This record gives sequence, C-alpha cells and structure tokens, in this order.
Amino acid sequence: MALSFSEKRKIQAIIESKLKALGESGVSFSAKRAMQKELEDAFAKLNAAIDLNPDTAQQNQKLADLIAGKFNNEQPDVFLKIIKQISDEIQSVDPIKEPTITYIELKKAA
Repeated sequence: MALSFSEKRKIQAIIESKLKALGESGVSFSAKRAMQKELEDAFAKLNAAIDLNPDTAQQNQKLADLIAGKFNNEQPDVFLKIIKQISDEIQSVDPIKEPTITYIELKKAA
C-alpha cells in the first residue's frame, strides 16, 4: 500500500490536529478515546506504507536534497531527470516548484 505524497500529507494533518485536540482541556473521555483511535489508525497506515516500500525514505531523501539545494550545481539535463524522478514518486509538482525556481535563478545569474 504505497501512499502518494498527498495521502501522506493528509495523514500528517490528521495526526497534527488530533494531537493538538488531545492537549486541550475540557475534552470528554469518550472523545479522547475516539481521537486516540484515529491517531492509532493514522500511524498504522504510515507504518504499513513504510514496511511495504522500504526505499521510500531514500526517495523522500531526494526531495529533501532538492529542497536543500544539493542539486543546484548539476547540469540542466541531470537536474531535469532528478525533478522527473521526484515528481513521479510524489505525484505532485508543488514541493518542487520553489527549488526549481531557485535553480533557474542561480543558472541565470551565472
């Protein structure tokens, strides 16, 4: 069960909101139990995805490296191949827009 980038983000948002809600006062015991169950389910989905696709961490590392600017010294054809690999993996272009703009600005200035 490989999760797309958007699915992972949705699960992360669920986890974040439930953790915040659990920290608030005045929540009934039954509501807390329900939130804990939802948290447990969300973490289980993430763990199952990691277990079934162990090289996801390496692929996500490429995205992290792109955002950090580690590919800014690459030639344009190599940079485009890296962008293609990342966009195929995450099935989105939103996280790669800003690093690509930075790359283009650096190459234009050089």
